[in-house]
Amino acid sequence: MAFMKKYLLPVLGIILAYYFYSANEEFRPEMLQGKKVIVTGASKGIGREMAYHLAKMGAHVAVTARSEEGLKKVVSHCLELGAASAHYVAGTMENMTFAEQFVAKAGKLMGGLDMLILNHITSTPVDLFSDDIQLVRRIMEVNFLSYVVLSVAALPMLKQSNGSIVVVSSMAGEWGQDQRGG
Repeated sequence: MAFMKKYLLPVLGIILAYYFYSANEEFRPEMLQGKKVIVTGASKGIGREMAYHLAKMGAHVAVTARSEEGLKKVVSHCLELGAASAHYVAGTMENMTFAEQFVAKAGKLMGGLDMLILNHITSTPVDLFSDDIQLVRRIMEVNFLSYVVLSVAALPMLKQSNGSIVVVSSMAGEWGQDQRGG
């Protein structure tokens, strides 16, 4: 028993640690080359920059946001950066029919889907205890329900490609804000 505690368990621990650390494949940009990726909220900010990075790695990119003008610029720059293809569909995630149809259209344009990046939000400030309930409903629809609708619409294509869903979030929910929530 002393031999096992003193020698066997530490050696076994080292072997297991080596296995788990060496088994993980490191990320290489060429892993995304030719992948078919949707990015929501892509006309500016983090979404735009993610689309640009995907384009540099040779991915097919389909982007959406409300600003058609912004999306045109993003698609143009993605093509300049080396995207295998780049497409956009302007619309609002307040409309669940649009969200569902966007996934289908993007999948058709790219010939499938490997990754869904959910990056859109509506950031309208609201005092949950005194503001209009319709505003709260709108925020929940855009910031939660549309994520569900998009994911459900994408699942058949993602299952086929063994793809991924990526949700971009923030730490805003971890810290209280003055004048929010009563």
